[in-house]
Amino acid sequence: MLVGLAETLATSGISKLLLHAWERRYGLEPTERSPTGRRFYTREQVERLRLLKSCSDGGHRISSLVPLSNEALSRLECELEGRQTISEIIEAIKDMDSDRLQALLQARAETEAPEDFIRVTALPLMREVGSKWAAGEVSIAAEHMTTAYIKRILGGLFDRCPMPSPDAPRLIATTPEKEDHDVGALVVTLLARLRGWNALFLGASLPARDIADAARRREVVCVCLSALVGRRATLQLHLETLRSSLSPYIDIWIGGAAYGNLPPITGVSFMSNMDVFLEALATAAPALQKAE
Repeated sequence: MLVGLAETLATSGISKLLLHAWERRYGLEPTERSPTGRRFYTREQVERLRLLKSCSDGGHRISSLVPLSNEALSRLECELEGRQTISEIIEAIKDMDSDRLQALLQARAETEAPEDFIRVTALPLMREVGSKWAAGEVSIAAEHMTTAYIKRILGGLFDRCPMPSPDAPRLIATTPEKEDHDVGALVVTLLARLRGWNALFLGASLPARDIADAARRREVVCVCLSALVGRRATLQLHLETLRSSLSPYIDIWIGGAAYGNLPPITGVSFMSNMDVFLEALATAAPALQKAE
Protein backbone atom coordinates (compact mmCIF):
# COMPACT_ATOMS: atom_id res chain seq x y z
CA MET A 1 0.00 0.00 0.00
CA LEU A 2 1.38 3.37 -1.02
CA VAL A 3 1.14 6.51 1.07
CA GLY A 4 0.49 10.02 -0.21
CA LEU A 5 2.61 13.07 0.48
CA ALA A 6 0.41 14.53 3.23
CA GLU A 7 0.44 11.34 5.30
CA THR A 8 4.16 10.86 4.66
CA LEU A 9 4.94 14.32 6.04
CA ALA A 10 2.65 13.87 9.05
CA THR A 11 4.04 10.45 9.96
CA SER A 12 7.73 11.22 9.40
CA GLY A 13 7.60 14.65 11.01
CA ILE A 14 9.54 16.39 8.25
CA SER A 15 8.49 19.43 6.28
CA LYS A 16 7.73 19.47 2.57
CA LEU A 17 10.69 21.78 2.02
CA LEU A 18 13.09 19.44 3.82
CA LEU A 19 11.75 16.41 1.96
CA HIS A 20 12.36 18.08 -1.39
CA ALA A 21 15.88 19.07 -0.29
CA TRP A 22 16.66 15.46 0.66
CA GLU A 23 15.31 14.28 -2.67
CA ARG A 24 17.67 16.60 -4.54
CA ARG A 25 20.76 15.97 -2.42
CA TYR A 26 20.47 12.31 -1.48
CA GLY A 27 18.16 10.75 -4.03
CA LEU A 28 15.38 9.97 -1.57
CA GLU A 29 12.81 9.80 -4.33
CA PRO A 30 9.23 8.51 -3.92
CA THR A 31 8.39 5.04 -5.18
CA GLU A 32 5.82 6.37 -7.61
CA ARG A 33 4.66 9.62 -9.18
CA SER A 34 1.25 10.09 -10.75
CA PRO A 35 0.86 11.70 -14.20
CA THR A 36 0.00 14.91 -12.37
CA GLY A 37 3.18 14.78 -10.26
CA ARG A 38 1.71 13.51 -6.98
CA ARG A 39 4.23 11.60 -4.84
CA PHE A 40 3.59 8.17 -3.31
CA TYR A 41 5.80 6.34 -0.81
CA THR A 42 5.94 2.86 0.68
CA ARG A 43 5.50 2.35 4.42
CA GLU A 44 9.17 1.40 4.62
CA GLN A 45 10.16 4.69 2.98
CA VAL A 46 7.99 6.64 5.41
CA GLU A 47 9.63 4.88 8.35
CA ARG A 48 13.05 5.59 6.86
CA LEU A 49 12.25 9.28 6.58
CA ARG A 50 11.08 9.29 10.20
CA LEU A 51 14.29 7.59 11.34
CA LEU A 52 16.45 10.00 9.36
CA LYS A 53 14.64 12.94 10.93
CA SER A 54 14.90 11.49 14.43
CA CYS A 55 18.62 10.73 14.18
CA SER A 56 19.47 14.06 12.54
CA ASP A 57 17.56 15.86 15.29
CA GLY A 58 19.72 13.90 17.73
CA GLY A 59 22.84 15.57 16.38
CA HIS A 60 24.00 13.31 13.54
CA ARG A 61 24.72 14.74 10.10
CA ILE A 62 22.20 13.66 7.50
CA SER A 63 25.01 12.85 5.05
CA SER A 64 26.34 10.23 7.49
CA LEU A 65 22.86 8.78 8.06
CA VAL A 66 21.71 8.28 4.47
CA PRO A 67 24.03 5.30 3.75
CA LEU A 68 22.72 3.41 6.82
CA SER A 69 20.05 0.74 6.65
CA ASN A 70 16.73 1.17 8.45
CA GLU A 71 17.90 -1.40 10.99
CA ALA A 72 21.07 0.57 11.73
CA LEU A 73 19.09 3.81 11.96
CA SER A 74 16.68 2.18 14.39
CA ARG A 75 19.56 1.07 16.61
CA LEU A 76 21.02 4.57 16.51
CA GLU A 77 17.65 6.04 17.47
CA CYS A 78 17.53 3.70 20.47
CA GLU A 79 20.99 4.85 21.54
CA LEU A 80 19.95 8.49 21.29
CA GLU A 81 16.84 7.84 23.34
CA GLY A 82 18.96 6.03 25.91
CA ARG A 83 21.27 9.03 26.29
CA GLN A 84 18.32 11.32 26.83
CA THR A 85 16.94 9.14 29.61
CA ILE A 86 20.10 8.59 31.66
CA SER A 87 19.99 12.01 33.31
CA GLU A 88 18.54 10.50 36.51
CA ILE A 89 21.39 7.99 36.61
CA ILE A 90 23.94 10.77 36.11
CA GLU A 91 22.50 12.68 39.07
CA ALA A 92 22.86 9.60 41.27
CA ILE A 93 26.48 9.28 40.13
CA LYS A 94 27.25 12.93 40.87
CA ASP A 95 25.71 12.56 44.34
CA MET A 96 27.66 9.32 44.94
CA ASP A 97 24.30 7.73 45.76
CA SER A 98 25.32 4.11 45.28
CA ASP A 99 21.99 2.61 46.38
CA ARG A 100 20.03 4.70 43.89
CA LEU A 101 22.57 4.06 41.14
CA GLN A 102 22.34 0.32 41.68
CA ALA A 103 18.53 0.40 41.72
CA LEU A 104 18.31 2.45 38.50
CA LEU A 105 20.79 0.26 36.64
CA GLN A 106 19.22 -2.95 37.88
CA ALA A 107 15.78 -1.78 36.80
CA ARG A 108 17.04 -1.19 33.29
CA ALA A 109 18.85 -4.51 33.17
CA GLU A 110 15.64 -6.30 34.14
CA THR A 111 13.45 -4.54 31.56
CA GLU A 112 15.88 -4.38 28.63
CA ALA A 113 17.23 -7.32 26.67
CA PRO A 114 20.96 -7.86 27.34
CA GLU A 115 22.06 -6.35 24.03
CA ASP A 116 19.69 -3.41 24.49
CA PHE A 117 21.11 -2.79 27.97
CA ILE A 118 24.60 -2.69 26.47
CA ARG A 119 23.62 -0.46 23.55
CA VAL A 120 21.12 1.86 25.21
CA THR A 121 22.33 2.07 28.80
CA ALA A 122 25.81 0.74 29.59
CA LEU A 123 27.92 2.12 26.73
CA PRO A 124 26.21 5.55 26.48
CA LEU A 125 26.44 5.91 30.27
CA MET A 126 30.15 5.06 30.36
CA ARG A 127 30.84 7.54 27.54
CA GLU A 128 28.84 10.23 29.33
CA VAL A 129 30.56 9.62 32.65
CA GLY A 130 33.96 9.67 30.93
CA SER A 131 33.15 13.01 29.29
CA LYS A 132 31.92 14.50 32.56
CA TRP A 133 35.00 13.25 34.41
CA ALA A 134 37.23 14.91 31.78
CA ALA A 135 35.24 18.14 32.24
CA GLY A 136 35.58 17.98 36.02
CA GLU A 137 31.84 17.40 36.57
CA VAL A 138 32.25 13.89 37.99
CA SER A 139 34.93 12.69 40.42
CA ILE A 140 37.23 9.78 39.72
CA ALA A 141 35.64 8.01 42.69
CA ALA A 142 32.21 8.38 41.08
CA GLU A 143 33.58 7.05 37.78
CA HIS A 144 35.06 4.02 39.54
CA MET A 145 31.79 3.41 41.40
CA THR A 146 29.84 3.49 38.14
CA THR A 147 32.26 1.14 36.41
CA ALA A 148 32.02 -1.35 39.29
CA TYR A 149 28.21 -1.46 39.13
CA ILE A 150 28.14 -1.70 35.33
CA LYS A 151 30.61 -4.61 35.44
CA ARG A 152 28.59 -6.34 38.13
CA ILE A 153 25.41 -6.16 36.07
CA LEU A 154 27.14 -7.18 32.84
CA GLY A 155 28.58 -10.17 34.65
CA GLY A 156 25.09 -11.15 35.78
CA LEU A 157 23.79 -10.96 32.22
CA PHE A 158 25.95 -13.94 31.28
CA ASP A 159 23.37 -16.07 33.10
CA ARG A 160 20.86 -15.06 30.42
CA CYS A 161 23.07 -16.26 27.58
CA PRO A 162 22.43 -19.63 25.94
CA MET A 163 25.08 -22.27 26.53
CA PRO A 164 27.40 -22.47 23.51
CA SER A 165 27.32 -25.62 21.45
CA PRO A 166 30.33 -27.97 21.67
CA ASP A 167 31.48 -26.93 18.19
CA ALA A 168 30.92 -23.17 18.69
CA PRO A 169 33.85 -20.95 17.61
CA ARG A 170 35.95 -19.75 20.54
CA LEU A 171 37.38 -16.36 21.40
CA ILE A 172 39.00 -14.67 24.37
CA ALA A 173 38.80 -11.00 25.32
CA THR A 174 41.08 -8.88 27.50
CA THR A 175 43.06 -5.62 27.55
CA PRO A 176 46.79 -4.99 26.98
CA GLU A 177 49.24 -4.41 29.81
CA LYS A 178 48.56 -1.35 32.00
CA GLU A 179 45.07 -0.93 30.56
CA ASP A 180 42.66 -1.35 33.46
CA HIS A 181 39.51 -0.20 31.62
CA ASP A 182 38.08 -3.62 30.81
CA VAL A 183 34.36 -2.85 30.33
CA GLY A 184 34.87 -2.96 26.56
CA ALA A 185 36.40 -6.44 26.72
CA LEU A 186 33.60 -7.62 29.01
CA VAL A 187 30.99 -6.25 26.57
CA VAL A 188 32.70 -8.00 23.66
CA THR A 189 32.61 -11.32 25.52
CA LEU A 190 28.93 -10.93 26.39
CA LEU A 191 27.93 -9.98 22.83
CA ALA A 192 29.80 -12.97 21.46
CA ARG A 193 28.12 -15.29 23.97
CA LEU A 194 24.71 -13.90 23.00
CA ARG A 195 25.48 -14.88 19.41
CA GLY A 196 26.45 -18.43 20.24
CA TRP A 197 30.23 -18.09 20.48
CA ASN A 198 32.19 -19.84 23.23
CA ALA A 199 33.68 -16.61 24.58
CA LEU A 200 35.87 -16.18 27.66
CA PHE A 201 36.63 -12.90 29.46
CA LEU A 202 40.20 -12.87 30.85
CA GLY A 203 40.05 -9.63 32.83
CA ALA A 204 42.40 -6.70 32.33
CA SER A 205 46.06 -5.89 31.71
CA LEU A 206 47.64 -9.02 30.28
CA PRO A 207 51.09 -9.30 28.68
CA ALA A 208 51.18 -10.57 25.10
CA ARG A 209 52.80 -13.88 26.11
CA ASP A 210 50.00 -14.66 28.59
CA ILE A 211 47.31 -13.84 26.03
CA ALA A 212 49.00 -16.07 23.47
CA ASP A 213 49.26 -18.89 26.00
CA ALA A 214 45.56 -18.60 26.86
CA ALA A 215 44.67 -18.56 23.16
CA ARG A 216 46.55 -21.80 22.56
CA ARG A 217 45.12 -23.53 25.63
CA ARG A 218 41.56 -22.51 24.73
CA GLU A 219 42.06 -23.34 21.04
CA VAL A 220 40.48 -20.03 20.02
CA VAL A 221 39.97 -18.65 16.55
CA CYS A 222 39.99 -15.03 17.68
CA VAL A 223 41.60 -12.80 20.31
CA CYS A 224 39.79 -9.52 21.16
CA LEU A 225 41.55 -6.58 22.77
CA SER A 226 40.07 -3.34 24.10
CA ALA A 227 41.99 -0.20 25.04
CA LEU A 228 40.93 3.35 25.90
CA VAL A 229 44.32 4.76 26.91
CA GLY A 230 47.97 4.00 26.31
CA ARG A 231 50.96 5.17 24.32
CA ARG A 232 50.82 4.41 20.64
CA ALA A 233 54.29 2.84 20.50
CA THR A 234 53.58 0.61 23.51
CA LEU A 235 50.25 -0.59 22.12
CA GLN A 236 51.79 -1.26 18.72
CA LEU A 237 54.65 -3.29 20.22
CA HIS A 238 52.18 -5.30 22.32
CA LEU A 239 50.11 -6.10 19.23
CA GLU A 240 53.12 -7.01 17.10
CA THR A 241 54.45 -9.28 19.86
CA LEU A 242 51.08 -10.95 20.23
CA ARG A 243 50.65 -11.35 16.48
CA SER A 244 54.03 -13.02 16.11
CA SER A 245 53.24 -15.35 19.04
CA LEU A 246 49.96 -16.61 17.60
CA SER A 247 49.13 -18.96 14.78
CA PRO A 248 48.30 -17.02 11.59
CA TYR A 249 44.93 -18.75 11.67
CA ILE A 250 43.97 -16.90 14.87
CA ASP A 251 42.46 -13.47 14.20
CA ILE A 252 43.11 -10.44 16.38
CA TRP A 253 40.27 -7.94 16.69
CA ILE A 254 40.93 -4.64 18.46
CA GLY A 255 38.62 -1.84 19.56
CA GLY A 256 38.63 1.32 21.65
CA ALA A 257 39.90 4.89 21.30
CA ALA A 258 43.54 4.03 22.01
CA TYR A 259 43.74 1.73 18.99
CA GLY A 260 42.14 4.18 16.58
CA ASN A 261 45.37 5.80 15.37
CA LEU A 262 47.60 2.74 15.09
CA PRO A 263 49.05 1.90 11.67
CA PRO A 264 47.66 -1.24 9.98
CA ILE A 265 49.13 -4.55 11.16
CA THR A 266 48.69 -7.68 9.08
CA GLY A 267 46.33 -10.09 10.82
CA VAL A 268 44.86 -7.40 13.09
CA SER A 269 41.40 -5.92 12.43
CA PHE A 270 40.15 -2.68 14.02
CA MET A 271 36.49 -2.71 15.09
CA SER A 272 35.42 0.93 14.90
CA ASN A 273 32.08 0.40 16.64
CA MET A 274 29.73 -2.22 18.04
CA ASP A 275 27.94 -2.85 14.77
CA VAL A 276 31.21 -3.57 12.96
CA PHE A 277 32.07 -6.10 15.66
CA LEU A 278 28.67 -7.78 15.44
CA GLU A 279 29.01 -8.03 11.66
CA ALA A 280 32.45 -9.61 12.10
CA LEU A 281 30.96 -12.19 14.48
CA ALA A 282 28.16 -12.99 12.04
CA THR A 283 30.53 -13.28 9.07
CA ALA A 284 33.23 -15.30 10.82
CA ALA A 285 31.05 -17.99 12.40
CA PRO A 286 29.64 -19.54 9.21
CA ALA A 287 33.04 -19.40 7.52
CA LEU A 288 34.65 -21.22 10.46
CA GLN A 289 31.95 -23.90 10.50
CA LYS A 290 32.35 -24.41 6.76
CA ALA A 291 36.13 -24.72 7.15
CA GLU A 292 35.69 -27.42 9.75
